[in-house]
Amino acid sequence: MSTHAMFSTYPSQTTAAVRARLSDVGVDMTALLDRHASGDWGDINLDDEQENGLSLVCGGPIVSQFKLSGTDGIRIVTDTQRRTTLIRLATETFELRGSRRDART
Repeated sequence: MSTHAMFSTYPSQTTAAVRARLSDVGVDMTALLDRHASGDWGDINLDDEQENGLSLVCGGPIVSQFKLSGTDGIRIVTDTQRRTTLIRLATETFELRGSRRDART
């Protein structure tokens, strides 16, 4: 895993629910964004990890998911053009336009 950013996560968009949940559990959103950008994609499956690797080389969205306490989780998705990063609770749905894969999986 790299300790430096491989791509930009800014600008980022999030919800009040994410900010509240992170505050409740004492997790810094910036730290999660830094992990995402440096290739630490958290609790994703092998298929998503391989897809992220391809996306870095060939283009495509980059997806991370980080578990919080209990069953809660945060999902971070940087779009194909690296123009924006969406941060949502894992239970919230969203889509990135022009994605090769569904950001809700």
